[in-house]
Amino acid sequence: MTGNPNSELWRVAGVRARQGPVWNFSVAAGAAAWIPDSDDDGLDWLDWLLGLTTPPEGAVHWQGRDWQAYSPDAASAARGTIGCVLTTGGALANLDMDENVWLPARIHRRTGAAAEIETWARRFRCWPLPARRPAVVRERERQRLLWTRAFAGRPLALVLERPLRNMPEEDRRLFLAAVADVRAAGCAVIWLEETLAEDVRAALAPLTVITPEPA
Repeated sequence: MTGNPNSELWRVAGVRARQGPVWNFSVAAGAAAWIPDSDDDGLDWLDWLLGLTTPPEGAVHWQGRDWQAYSPDAASAARGTIGCVLTTGGALANLDMDENVWLPARIHRRTGAAAEIETWARRFRCWPLPARRPAVVRERERQRLLWTRAFAGRPLALVLERPLRNMPEEDRRLFLAAVADVRAAGCAVIWLEETLAEDVRAALAPLTVITPEPA
């Protein structure tokens, strides 16, 4: 399934930071979009797309509503339908890795969570979930576990922030195949990275490259 105008999930309207160029785009269910995003460009795309912060100018809409129009509870529930993979990992240091994987399912009281988590953990070759703190779990395994957390729960969308940084070829293929499968089921994908490798471009096809309007 690819995106279509009647299944819009995100709409970004007039977003600008640091007096830079203006961004206007939308992302529909099943679509894949790449935002060329660097670590120091001052564009907090992850926070904006999740409604965690408001852009200095413009607005970000999720499922037809400005994030700022959501009540706190409704915004939390909406964010529960979006899976995220973060450059920094995103594991809470005071929880074991199995607890980290389970955290969104428990917060959002997802039915069938155990089966979903096991399915993805097996697919990403990190089953059983380790009851150990993130600091003592190998980086490669920790990343696979965080992939499991993002993909479990049948998300409507994924925001992927440099998800394959320092990952070996075997894991790249595993991850990209998983992205293709969830897209086929209607999940939208936004990929945040300064440059996009050829294998990623090929796996995300058809891919929309999002660029700003000229300043």
